[in-house]
Amino acid sequence: MSTCYDDRETELSRALCVEVGLVLGEHPPSRVLDVGCGTGGSLARIRQHLPDAELVGIDPSETAVRSARRLLGPGRRIHVHAVAAEDLADPADHRFGRFDLILVHLSLALMRDPFTVVHALAGMLTPGGHCYVVDLLRPEDWDGRTVPAALGARDASEQAYLRDQLAASMSLPELRAVAAEVERQVLDVRSEVYQGGLGGHGPGTPQARRIWARAPRIGGLLASAGARPGSGAQMNTVAHLVLRRNGGGER
Repeated sequence: MSTCYDDRETELSRALCVEVGLVLGEHPPSRVLDVGCGTGGSLARIRQHLPDAELVGIDPSETAVRSARRLLGPGRRIHVHAVAAEDLADPADHRFGRFDLILVHLSLALMRDPFTVVHALAGMLTPGGHCYVVDLLRPEDWDGRTVPAALGARDASEQAYLRDQLAASMSLPELRAVAAEVERQVLDVRSEVYQGGLGGHGPGTPQARRIWARAPRIGGLLASAGARPGSGAQMNTVAHLVLRRNGGGER
């Protein structure tokens, strides 16, 4: 159910996560980590734009990892591992090193301990590196039953799936609390939390215009989704978390 729904409804969000994430830093990243990489679609997109970068993907599903490896093929600078995000918090595990860009798309709230994961990811950033998280947002007044129409559920099974997703998700204040605590504990990291929009910024704002200018492919992505009912409203159902490690300039 999750694969069927995600392939249909979150393809645009995944693509935007990549495009926005790639332009949030001062320089093109040379090492990228995709946490919850699934079947490798985001990694394939990143490789198109950064053919010389080292790409690493992790996902707890062995089946998804096998699919990602088939999609991506062999390569010295692309690696996909069947690893849970929580394992990154193990202080004895140094196999992955540090990254200029870390992406987490619609999977943070499904982890057993989101704070521990975000804390670990913050520590894996290179100086000047950043982590970009896009996650489903639970409305603060959610009644525990109603699934927002913007999420595009087509039947009772998909509604049940999305209720589970919403129940596991964080509200905006909860996500801000996680970000603030990570910022408090990891002193050289600062956080930004937003809701909806392009990278968390509303249409026409200076921040959205800057992202658009640096990632011109976004225009084509949004145009391709323009005929889909609710595609714009869906953007307001997600939160955006950016962690930046000191040591590099900002765009």
